[in-house]
Amino acid sequence: MSRRSESIANKVYRYVHHKDEWIDTNLSERAFKNEWLEIEDNGRIIIKGSNKNGYAWDGCSPTWYFLQLIWGTPDGRLDYNTEKPITYYASMVHDILYQFKKDINISRKEADILFMKLLKKAKFMWWWLYYIGVRIGGLFYGRWKTRKSAKKLDINDVSWI
Repeated sequence: MSRRSESIANKVYRYVHHKDEWIDTNLSERAFKNEWLEIEDNGRIIIKGSNKNGYAWDGCSPTWYFLQLIWGTPDGRLDYNTEKPITYYASMVHDILYQFKKDINISRKEADILFMKLLKKAKFMWWWLYYIGVRIGGLFYGRWKTRKSAKKLDINDVSWI
């Protein structure tokens, strides 16, 4: 299900998620909270999809609209367990971390590694190519507020599996 942007003219987001989702990580002592994202001291990352009209994003990028078609990075096949594109949850988490990069205490590398690990957890065969893409593409996305080192990041559990 898609949704019109409230802040960008003629913009329609490809995905809208209406349920809260969480990921348990070992990124402790990074507390943050706003209306869309919460990072607890114990490392749990919560995306607040139940807020307002749901959390909206465009999936994997880059994509362009040309000749009334979408060109760019595919979101992959539908996952049997989630019934969503195989990159859906990884791209949602990655997008929200990049969206609030100026406010959170997570480095770009940690956000990218989390994306990679979520793709691997979903058994996406092109995880390595998408990881290289976000590492290179992220260089053009602007500066991050923090420069924490990317320690060994682990995902212990996720809410959608």
